[in-house]
Amino acid sequence: MGGRNLQQKKWKSKKKKSQNRKQNNHQKKKPPSEEANDSLVEKCETSDMELEVVELWEDFVDFYEGEAHGPKQERKFCKALQNKELMEYEGTFVGLRNIIQQMSNFRKFEVFMMLYPTLAMGYLQMVYSGKWQRARDYVERHKVDLCDYYRKRIENLKLIRKRKDMPGRALELLSGVKKEYFLMASTTWEQFMVIQSRLWTRKQQECFSAHFQIATYSDFMMPLERRITDHPLPEPFNWAAAVQGSDSTPGTSEPLGRNRLPALSMNLATPVDTEDEVTCATLSEDHCSVAFGTFSGMMHVVAVRKDWREANNLRRENVFQAHQKWVMACAFSPGDRHLLTSSADKTMRLWCTRSGCCKIVYTTGQVPLTASCVAFAPRGCYFATASEDAVVRVWREDAEHPIISLFGHLAKLMVCRFHPNGNYLATGSADATVRIWDYRNHAQMRVFRGHKAPVSALVYSICGRYLVSGGRDDLVIVWDTSTARLLRCLWQHKALSIASIDISYCNNLLAVWSQEFQLTLWDFQLLLQNSSMENVSSAQSNDSNGKLLIRTVKAPENVIWLQSGFFGRDGLVAIYAEDYKKSADVLASIVKQIENLQIGTKSEAEKNEIMESMLNKILSSESDNTAAGRS
Repeated sequence: MGGRNLQQKKWKSKKKKSQNRKQNNHQKKKPPSEEANDSLVEKCETSDMELEVVELWEDFVDFYEGEAHGPKQERKFCKALQNKELMEYEGTFVGLRNIIQQMSNFRKFEVFMMLYPTLAMGYLQMVYSGKWQRARDYVERHKVDLCDYYRKRIENLKLIRKRKDMPGRALELLSGVKKEYFLMASTTWEQFMVIQSRLWTRKQQECFSAHFQIATYSDFMMPLERRITDHPLPEPFNWAAAVQGSDSTPGTSEPLGRNRLPALSMNLATPVDTEDEVTCATLSEDHCSVAFGTFSGMMHVVAVRKDWREANNLRRENVFQAHQKWVMACAFSPGDRHLLTSSADKTMRLWCTRSGCCKIVYTTGQVPLTASCVAFAPRGCYFATASEDAVVRVWREDAEHPIISLFGHLAKLMVCRFHPNGNYLATGSADATVRIWDYRNHAQMRVFRGHKAPVSALVYSICGRYLVSGGRDDLVIVWDTSTARLLRCLWQHKALSIASIDISYCNNLLAVWSQEFQLTLWDFQLLLQNSSMENVSSAQSNDSNGKLLIRTVKAPENVIWLQSGFFGRDGLVAIYAEDYKKSADVLASIVKQIENLQIGTKSEAEKNEIMESMLNKILSSESDNTAAGRS
């Protein structure tokens, strides 16, 4: 394992350079602006974070590495197999890849976690059988089915070329005396068993069960610390936020908290055509304007009234026909000079907010683009899109085609957010995972698992260290990006989906909006102080969450929250729209299709996902018929 020793030396050298760099930085005198920013980041930063992550990387061993757990005699059960038997290992891997494609979106990742171990066991069995050339070709053919996150692990695996190179743990797994365990939700396991019975032969099922075993947990369990233990933490990255600009908002500088809550302003978004429906909304950088798109493809740019506490209508500033179909996502550029829109007509357009003119239309070449979320980098020039083809794309404002494409998610993307320093990008997907990317280097830095349904909202803390995610499972989860740990899971929301999350400028308050139910304000600093999730029952967690919860605001009847955000030092603005009732024939069509649908599980989250897919198809066909009738 000379490659691993060389790798450890490189990391130790990096750690020493990092320590010297820290000492030099402390000796330099900082300008006043940086000192002010340090006081803001101090609440979230720990001085030994970088060293801790490096040590975790150096201590990492793959699942087949290390000493055997049992007596040496057990390894004699290993057998050299013939070519026909070795073909079953490759068939097992290919079958598992096809099983993942047929799993429900939010269940794919737990099954995907078995893909690399299956590939590795096939390679080890071929090497033990004296077929190293075949083993190498086998890995080269199928490594494309794994994301770049596994690249270094595959290179380490290929260093094993003979029996004598095999660790004791690998021989133990090959003998079948000891097995590698996977953790899977009970309903995911049920669906997996149904699909694998169709796609795996009996020989392939025996091949898998000879080396692996699946342990299940209840779907109703509170999300616990479920770190991916066989994934090394990557190189430490700079998560401190950029220097905050001066706040010109008049008033006291006292930070928000339990004793000083923000003034809430609720604004109703109303289209020009009363029969039209609002589909998305976004707040400007200064929170003085809001843009919202409609089902007919119209874009409305309106002024926000922030001086009233009660609900009020938005004053219209600009209206223009943006797309041929409904608008799916929109975002203001830094400085609010441009507005980016994405539509179901599979186009993205950049608009001038002053003139309402389209400046550029973005495409991906031969493949039509459907982006469900768009987000600008803090410094502008770049923006990211979360697409339905599960690809993260980064664009320049002045280029019609994407400059970076990131692959790794297993289902369509729901949301994307840039880190405060602009160097990293967080994404949430229908595969129920949250990931952080170093997009300039095409590297996946973090994978967070804990949600039980698609992830619908993301926000970074002001200091940049913490990431908060919300999903259609009604859960709000706080992650520590430096250690890749789940800090806290909040349960208070009981709605279809978490619509929006934001954190106050002082890092003290967390605002969470559910799509059809309520607004909750949380004590974010107290949440970070009491963030241990170990050995906590569901009842204890609810009691603890009750202490963290500051206030709950019920939504008016028949409304949907679209967007929200803190503004200035003491304000919180919310944009909402009326919840238009769908026609009886549309609802009847959905119900009829669901009744005829054969579902392998009775999970509510899966039913909601299927219903949403059906509704989008029905609305798309109705929109096409309407357009044809008008023409």
